Amino acid sequence: MTSMTQRDDNGGGTDFVMIVKSAGLLVMLLLIITAFFIGGMILVDRVIMPAWTDRGSEVDLPDIVDLDFYAAKSDLQELGLELERIEESFHAVIDEGRIIEQVPPPFTRVKKGRTVGVVVSRGPEEVIIPDLTRLTTDQARAKLQDFGLLLGQITTRPDDSPDGTVIDQRPGATLKALRNTRISLVVSSGPLRTTSLIPRLVNMGLTGALTRIRDIDGKVWIEWIEDDTQVMMTVVEQSPDPGNEVEGIPIFDLTVAVRTGFRPTAAMVDTVGMGAPPPWVRQGLDAPPPEEDRRGRRIPPR
Repeated sequence: MTSMTQRDDNGGGTDFVMIVKSAGLLVMLLLIITAFFIGGMILVDRVIMPAWTDRGSEVDLPDIVDLDFYAAKSDLQELGLELERIEESFHAVIDEGRIIEQVPPPFTRVKKGRTVGVVVSRGPEEVIIPDLTRLTTDQARAKLQDFGLLLGQITTRPDDSPDGTVIDQRPGATLKALRNTRISLVVSSGPLRTTSLIPRLVNMGLTGALTRIRDIDGKVWIEWIEDDTQVMMTVVEQSPDPGNEVEGIPIFDLTVAVRTGFRPTAAMVDTVGMGAPPPWVRQGLDAPPPEEDRRGRRIPPR
């Protein structure tokens, strides 16, 4: 009796184990099936369906170069595309705020939702024009290159500045100009070398002599002498001698007769704008030479 009971007990335990194993296999099978089902759903949702639904959603990217950035952005949004400013750059032709370049290039077929990158113009680059006066032509050309500018037309004219130096420019210094603008220069050809024929002034009244000197743009230095034998305020000596030709501005040294004891003043003679330094100053001396000091007839001007 005891052994049969033990066999029945062992048989019952074996059946229970088999049932548990079968249930476990069933659960595992269900899990596998579920995993395949979920994986399949994910595959369908993330791969198959997007690929299927995206069919026919591509568009041809329009040419948006030279369009205003915001106008181009509005146009692309209507096509289901986005616009992004990736860089800004100076441009000599395309105005500020307009598109210089786009990526992808125009007429590329792209899917909706794609972001298009663009380079936007900052407009033409401006620079400050430097001062070129007193420079040589070569120095001016080098300085213009440093500022991103070009050398334009060169003309010459006489001037007291050294020959070959810049005396004027167009446009002028400190103004703004676009990069690569050409700057025109006026260059000195040296002092104007003109000749003047010296008129005869001796025996002329001082007023008439000054008029003749003004006519040839000359300068004058007057020495007064007491000489009662001469007509009052008459030129009795002159330098340079009449009939000579001199280059540049003629400078006259006139000796003018006055009555004994007469003291002329600067207000008596209109030499404004005509004054020349006295002869000894032109010779580099601080005072007249002694022999001139001993001339008893000289009356130094007050």
